[in-house]
Amino acid sequence: MLENRQRREFLKEFLEEVEERAAKTGVYRVPFLEKMLQYMERDDDPDILIPPYIDTSKKIAVNAYSYDESQHILDLYVADYSFEQNERDLLSINMTMLTELANQAKRFITNAKTLAQTIDQSLQARQLALLISENINAIDEVNIFVLTNMFYNANKPIELSIPGIETVNVQVWDIDRILQIILAEQGVQTIHIDFEQDLGQSFEMMYVPGSQHEGEQNYFTCYVGFIPAELLAKAYDQWGSKLVERNVRSFLQAKGGTNKGILRTLKDPIERQMFVSYNNGISTVARAGDIEKINENINLYRINRLIGWQIVNGGQTTASIHQAYKSDIDLTDVYVQAKLTILHVEANQEKDQQLLEDEMVSSISEYANTQNKINKSDLLANSRFMSELERLSRNTWIPSSDGRRAESKWYFERARGQYVVDLNRRKRGKEQNEFKRQYPGEKVITKVNLAKHFMSCEGFPHVSSKGGEEAFKRFMEQNKQFWKYDKDDNDEIIPLSEVTLEVYQKLVARTIINLHTTNIVESMRLQGYRANVIYYTVAMLHHIYGNKIELVDVWNRQTLSDKWDEIIRIIADKALFFLRDSAGDRNVTQWAKQEACWMQFKDEYTKHLRNII
Repeated sequence: MLENRQRREFLKEFLEEVEERAAKTGVYRVPFLEKMLQYMERDDDPDILIPPYIDTSKKIAVNAYSYDESQHILDLYVADYSFEQNERDLLSINMTMLTELANQAKRFITNAKTLAQTIDQSLQARQLALLISENINAIDEVNIFVLTNMFYNANKPIELSIPGIETVNVQVWDIDRILQIILAEQGVQTIHIDFEQDLGQSFEMMYVPGSQHEGEQNYFTCYVGFIPAELLAKAYDQWGSKLVERNVRSFLQAKGGTNKGILRTLKDPIERQMFVSYNNGISTVARAGDIEKINENINLYRINRLIGWQIVNGGQTTASIHQAYKSDIDLTDVYVQAKLTILHVEANQEKDQQLLEDEMVSSISEYANTQNKINKSDLLANSRFMSELERLSRNTWIPSSDGRRAESKWYFERARGQYVVDLNRRKRGKEQNEFKRQYPGEKVITKVNLAKHFMSCEGFPHVSSKGGEEAFKRFMEQNKQFWKYDKDDNDEIIPLSEVTLEVYQKLVARTIINLHTTNIVESMRLQGYRANVIYYTVAMLHHIYGNKIELVDVWNRQTLSDKWDEIIRIIADKALFFLRDSAGDRNVTQWAKQEACWMQFKDEYTKHLRNII
């Protein structure tokens, strides 16, 4: 369990931000959902239902959803926000309460056909009911996410089944889980493991010839072999998530299709013998270790002790084996294929050891991972582009509008939760207040939000509507000159383009335009599809009037001129009408993600809207 001091500090900042946002909008669940989703960084941003669907008499509730048509995967989100939660008491929630919350989402599915007929046609929830009722026979997997501002200390898996659905996963995202992700992304704790002393046995591996290059500043040595499954389970039992802090998929519960297959294999005495054949194994890294050659005549080494051992690929395999171990399944003679890379990394003038290690680990993770998709935003977080934006945000003051000296800066988060961790490194009181004054909470920009804001401004609202991960991928493609390299005439590696102060200022200006538009759209109290409306409004504003909006001027003023406010209102109103009307029998959210939707909106409304002024 995370230290209570860390929990209190994080919870305090988390609740204050949600409450500050709620004070402007009058609702709590929406800012709470948005804050949680910011840390979760789902591949496909869910559509937040405004208002949420809640039927207390029938015990049905859903706050957000997304549907992957190609994979036939439905995600439902249920938000539990307790007003009694506070940093002093650290209130918890039990398994029974969480199971009931998950069942509320389940009942929406089982009652979808009826709900499609009874929910008001103007509400987003009806679109969800229609989507489910029309695709119920095609849906292969349902993921129910229960989001809570409480602490789920038991951390036991919640089992749920839905008639006709092959796989049902319930994931609980409590405050501890969010904090765990944040701390993992901020830096990995160095673990010292003596396998014989700590776990009762060591293991043997073969050295891979040619994997060591003496004399180079940064190099590695590699070993391959097998680890006893019981040894791996014991290691995970003792060190838990600290072993998988660098595994970008480590926070999934061992409940997906792949993991269920692992458990089935381990439970069956005959299948168990084929585990090595069926499973791809794990990839691990370490900083150093006590590794001795067993015999001079054979290529075999005993791994006695490792420093900084991390499982960078195979976290779900490890979690599944641990679950089998805790369920008293016999793991005797079960082995896991394994690769061990010892990183020999030294800091240089431009990057510290941690950053260089992370870059190497990202490459290993990207090429080793075969079981699950890795977020590109996680793998590229350490790119030159992201690092330079982080540096510029820490050194660039926001222009003062009243002639006084500058007092604050924007804060670019290269890693999730970086702002809160940075804040809590300061002492409470004067130091934290000074940090907040210099970096106000409302001026924190995450890498995926930066991407969505850029793509909407540049005329890709359908990409922004697809979610942060797709937007970030396209954003990096659009700006590849800032993170890719080439060779000069002397065969020296040089960056294609420098990340200048103006590049940074214009990126922030696009965020300012998006936030300005968001405030106006929220004040209009439009019913439904808020995120899509904002992206389409910004895209159309820039499409028609972009030549009249100077990004450097927006940066200098730190706002978009209020002369655009009425135009934004008109565009937003037209955008909502268009999305609903043009969708026809299609799901509005899915329709908004298609390029054809944006092209049609431009074709039908550009001339009309251009004549507004």
